Amino acid sequence: MPETHGERSHGSHAAAATEAGSVRRPPALAPHVRRHLGHTLRAFYPADPAEPVGERIEALLIRLGKIG
Repeated sequence: MPETHGERSHGSHAAAATEAGSVRRPPALAPHVRRHLGHTLRAFYPADPAEPVGERIEALLIRLGKIG
């Protein structure tokens, strides 16, 4: 029987439970990968969005010290 989206046990946000009950998290991205992603996202998205950001995004930006 094919897997459905809800049955998948892998992916970037999934955490697999081990037999001991602990949670195994996916490995963190390497620094050079994070830098590349940051540069790519900054080039793709404008620094000052034309539309206001949502409340959740605004709260995250404030926590990161980017606005406010």
